[in-house]
Amino acid sequence: MQTSQTATASPTLKLNLMEVIEDMFMVLSEKEREVIVKRFSLDNKERQTLESIGRTFNVTRERVRQIEKIALSKLKRTLTNTKLKYINEFGHAILKENGGLLLEKDLVNKILSTIDKSENVDAYIVRLALTISHDLSNLEKTNMFTSAWHLSTIGQEQIVEVLNHAISILKDTKDVIEKGEFHKTLLDKKFNIEDISESFFESVLKIDQRLKIVDEGYGLMTWRHINPKSIRDKAYIVLKKTKKPLHFVDIASKITDSGFDKKVVTVQAVHNELIRYPQFVLVGRGLYALKEWGFQDGTVSDIIQSLLEKKSPLSKQDITKGVLKQRQVKKGTISLNLQKNKHFVRVGRAMYALDLSKK
Repeated sequence: MQTSQTATASPTLKLNLMEVIEDMFMVLSEKEREVIVKRFSLDNKERQTLESIGRTFNVTRERVRQIEKIALSKLKRTLTNTKLKYINEFGHAILKENGGLLLEKDLVNKILSTIDKSENVDAYIVRLALTISHDLSNLEKTNMFTSAWHLSTIGQEQIVEVLNHAISILKDTKDVIEKGEFHKTLLDKKFNIEDISESFFESVLKIDQRLKIVDEGYGLMTWRHINPKSIRDKAYIVLKKTKKPLHFVDIASKITDSGFDKKVVTVQAVHNELIRYPQFVLVGRGLYALKEWGFQDGTVSDIIQSLLEKKSPLSKQDITKGVLKQRQVKKGTISLNLQKNKHFVRVGRAMYALDLSKK
């Protein structure tokens, strides 16, 4: 019998779909065969539900479930006598190389990449082989988890413990955590999992649908800056990633290019949101920045007044520097505001003070 070590050393595996099915069907009754074929799409048709198969056989949904369970049990007992064992060995070896756990789609794709492309072995056969494995377990898809496979030496309660701890850390931090830093934090926890590794954490964190992986690291799906619901959220994420003020046309373009969802956004709609919400500050002609970056609301005159309220008098040079930190405008615009606003009083050579008593 070929071992896992031999399987990983071999570049490709040659299997024939018809041979696999014939081997498998030898131990099944006719009805059991039909149920397995329909449940695992071995006839290249859409996977059938327990209810639809029950209608075909004129039996209850529960009876179909029982037939399926009996058939899988038979296949499991005779696994080593069928060519499905090779797929199983590849799966075990691949999981071991990836920390003991992978998303189902990732594991299936990795297994398929080892099978000779000229042979008609598809994802459905691979899933069947994994299902009847003695040393692999399936974490079924739920509202919380994406379907995944793991070595049976890792308990599902241990996986849930890791994920709940990860969620707890993010809730306490309230912001995105960089991938490497997050993996290290989880490693420091000392979970009761044998040979736990960073690759395990990388795989397990992909399972939980409460989590989202972004360029900056890991966050929670409930956070609007991670999982945007509105144009405002998307504009915020675009600016946050860019880390500099952008024209509203560019913000709209980046929202479209980012592919948050399939919703079409117009330039006007984006501009309206930027004007409407105080978290965005107009810092130049059509240019918007995030208020959290330290930009304050108001016109150039408002900025000058704020500077003079903090310290007065100030030189024109210092006023200009202060305004340019807040606004992307021409120096001539600053000079014009100094001249036109009656509250800005010239008190010396290029020196200005604030006089709010003037009406």
